[in-house]
Amino acid sequence: MRLQLEGGQEISLRLAENAPELMTLFQILGSRGGDVEPMEQFLQLPLEGGEAAASFHSRQLVSVITEPPVIVRLETPQAAHPAADRPAEAQPAVVHTPRYLVIEDFLSVDEHEDMLAYALQHEEEFESGTVEGKASPHRQNQVIMGFAETAHSRLLQNRLLTWLPHLTRELDLAPFPLRHVESQLTASNDGHYYRLHSDAGGDQAGARMLTCVYYFFRQPRPFSGGALRLYDVLEQGERRMPMTSYRELEPVSNRLLVFRSHVHHELMRIRCPSRQFADSRFAVTNWLISTDQPDPQAGFGWGQLRCGAVPAQFEV
Repeated sequence: MRLQLEGGQEISLRLAENAPELMTLFQILGSRGGDVEPMEQFLQLPLEGGEAAASFHSRQLVSVITEPPVIVRLETPQAAHPAADRPAEAQPAVVHTPRYLVIEDFLSVDEHEDMLAYALQHEEEFESGTVEGKASPHRQNQVIMGFAETAHSRLLQNRLLTWLPHLTRELDLAPFPLRHVESQLTASNDGHYYRLHSDAGGDQAGARMLTCVYYFFRQPRPFSGGALRLYDVLEQGERRMPMTSYRELEPVSNRLLVFRSHVHHELMRIRCPSRQFADSRFAVTNWLISTDQPDPQAGFGWGQLRCGAVPAQFEV
């Protein structure tokens, strides 16, 4: 695609058809004219596979040229809000910056080394990562899908249950009854990435409340890149749209990173010169899943960590 800016400047770049940055560009152009207040913001778009960036203000954007053509339908204020006589300011657009929590040295030295030994010993069990069970160019890495049943996963899960009251409090999330913990071990090597997404999307993932990423790898770090970007979101009524602004967090071995699962995030491309499996960036991602029906007989963790939610049959 090509962006034409004021003064005749032109920028060429590649974006996926469903990239949120592309929709932002169309919305900026579509907001001009009529009675709608134009969208104005500072933009930064990736160039050369993320090795460089183009920075400019939305006021400078003149046109967007895509090859092949991308057809979009931009909602008018009337279509988005059926009450035509409702003033536009009744539902203002608000930008939210995602909250996150970092816990260093989450495991002991021996536990951390044992986690790395497990990953290296089970290299043959890793397979290509999928999106909702299907291969996708949206994601490139290697995973052990059944990792949740291992003793190593249970170690992390039970440690997370110990931290859960603190995690919910720090992330401004109401305590919730826990159904179970999903767990996935990933290995990311040269050229691997995971494009912008939200873990709470889709029918099967709707009950995900917290995303907890535990990093571990060889020292000194044998790769570069692999940062995790947490994107700001523009909220207007029930609509949530990721913006181009973000917080970027570097992977640090034996670090736990926690954020709410609806947060849009992206794994940046990794460069691993040796391309050896042992030099990968390893991570265990745990998703804490809520339930509407706490089970007082559950044996996992602290009785499913009901967090003060009393089952109906025990209410007075």
